[in-house]
Amino acid sequence: DKRLLDIPISTITEELFEEYRFFLKKRGLKGITINNYLCWLSRLMFRALNQRIIRCNPFEHARYEEKEKKIRFLQKSDVAKLMSMTMNDREAEQARLIFIFSCFTGLAIADMETLQYGHIQTTADGRKYIRKERQKTKVEFIVPLHQIAEAIILHCREEQDENEEQQMLKEKGEPLIFPRECSRNVIDSRLSIVGRACGIKERLSFHMARHTFGTMTLNAGIPIESIAKMMGHASISST
Repeated sequence: DKRLLDIPISTITEELFEEYRFFLKKRGLKGITINNYLCWLSRLMFRALNQRIIRCNPFEHARYEEKEKKIRFLQKSDVAKLMSMTMNDREAEQARLIFIFSCFTGLAIADMETLQYGHIQTTADGRKYIRKERQKTKVEFIVPLHQIAEAIILHCREEQDENEEQQMLKEKGEPLIFPRECSRNVIDSRLSIVGRACGIKERLSFHMARHTFGTMTLNAGIPIESIAKMMGHASISST
């Protein structure tokens, strides 16, 4: 049997911290468990520092495992609840429509706020799609226009045709599909109201809508590489 030797504390460097972290990862431990082990090792070095056994803590700038984020998305049944509900409050209704639109296109809120009718294009065989640059990353994305998303666009166009103020904006240039009528904070608060009205326990957010799109598309058998491109991600790791 290989004998385990003690390591003199004065010879411990940040490299040992990294080697130990890699060893724990190879054992298949989760990030939170790895960090717990690393914290105990770091505490040992702090104790040695306080007792003046060492002059500085070699782990002071060491990198821990990133916190694992829980991906939040809605089930199809919850999306159906949102689609069957209509809100009397104008701002809440706009929040509901934008959220549903994101569930079926994967667009981020910043991209929906700048989405113009000119971004909707048509293929030679008549299929419609959205072609746009992401506001955040400037990465171009192309996503097929789902019939539910197309119905929302048609609804918005009809409403704008009836609205004199929107008609004036249309004459000045390319109109927005979702013209902002209130601040982002107001829309977020109205979205929470929509969720409660539909009996959805999770707090709704537009980031959740993007994850819902990604999950539904993946479950439909679309390759993750294609989903990453549709969502405007620079790499698959972001999807």
